[in-house]
Amino acid sequence: MNEILEDDTVITMYQACLLHSRADRALRLVVARQLEQFNVTMMEWLLMGVVQNGPKEGMTMSAVASALDVTLPQVTALTSNLTKLKLLKQKVSRQDRRSRRLVSTSAGKKLLENIEHEVNTAIREWVADIPREQLQTYLQTVEILANRKPGDSGTIKSN
Repeated sequence: MNEILEDDTVITMYQACLLHSRADRALRLVVARQLEQFNVTMMEWLLMGVVQNGPKEGMTMSAVASALDVTLPQVTALTSNLTKLKLLKQKVSRQDRRSRRLVSTSAGKKLLENIEHEVNTAIREWVADIPREQLQTYLQTVEILANRKPGDSGTIKSN
């Protein structure tokens, strides 16, 4: 089955998925190249960002797992390394010692700030020739798709 785009280009779903995969790999490569200089993996960077942008009192491990769409054991492994590096710390609840919240350390905040600057610069250079409106539309579409579960209706809800 073919889909017609606005400019009358015919593209199959196979081609659309292939293009998406290629774009995703290219974006990840641009980011990974920047992360190498900080000795941080993509998932560690994403975890640090989620925690930094989470509630001031910190995030539970399960909330982080949900935000990253990964399992709790994956978050535990990532957290272990970041805690050893003193980029994150775990706050233990006084009411329930099993409950732990992740918070950024000052070193983690500073590293995240430096990473953000480098990644932002690299991505801006990478997409410099793409009109701003197209990038905004792309990011809006990616956000919609990221929040949609397989099987959800494709009906657009207006606010």
